Amino acid sequence: MLHIGLGYLGAGWGAGVIMLGAAGGIAKLAAAALEGTARQPEAAGNLRTSMLIPAALIEGLGFFALVICLLIALSLNSVIAKGGSEAPPAAAATK
Repeated sequence: MLHIGLGYLGAGWGAGVIMLGAAGGIAKLAAAALEGTARQPEAAGNLRTSMLIPAALIEGLGFFALVICLLIALSLNSVIAKGGSEAPPAAAATK
């Protein structure tokens, strides 16, 4: 049962680290775009457009990784529902 608890802990930590990484990436991207706009105000439209596309890609990658962490947690729920067996099915079949 300890391994299942560690699995939940790992999925939670993974989701947190993923979201912090995505937020940091978007923050650096926005800071660079705002700095570019401050240096050259006439290019603000082009900078905004070129900032939004990578920001959307970073956000999508963060959500994809979050879904993977949630799927890990849900698969741990199915292990608990089946009786909490910690042995893999292949090892159980050879006994």
